[in-house]
Amino acid sequence: MRVKDLMEPIKNWLTPDMSLREAIRVMKSTKRGHGLSVNGIVVLDEAMNLVGIVSTIDILRILIPSHVYFDEDHDHISWEAIRNEKSAAIQSINVSQLMTEDVRVIAAEETLLRCADILLTEQLRRLPVTRSDGKVVGVIYLRDVYNAMIELLVN
Repeated sequence: MRVKDLMEPIKNWLTPDMSLREAIRVMKSTKRGHGLSVNGIVVLDEAMNLVGIVSTIDILRILIPSHVYFDEDHDHISWEAIRNEKSAAIQSINVSQLMTEDVRVIAAEETLLRCADILLTEQLRRLPVTRSDGKVVGVIYLRDVYNAMIELLVN
């Protein structure tokens, strides 16, 4: 089995100049095959070249206030105060400021075993899939690789 057999084709993407607010909107509206929103999405420039990737973790790093510590009591923290503090940031921060730029990719013709190895050794949850000219054509997800491997080897 090849990566191209399991990948999800690119439906939506972000651009580097897009605001964080718009990025959140695009991610919420981009659904995977199972109907849930994506947890990560590629960032493409105007020539459709891959320039980065944004995940829900990247966004949470922006949304969680820097003064919140995990070993404290959080009952005194107001969601309204956080919303007021972060609403300006959500509009003013661009995707280019929070995206991961050094993105690992995998070729569409690569084997599923090689893909699984990369996902595991590099502790990734998704890989953009490229065709021979380097353009992104899809994304392959750890969950889909897991499900395919179970189907092929266990069931």
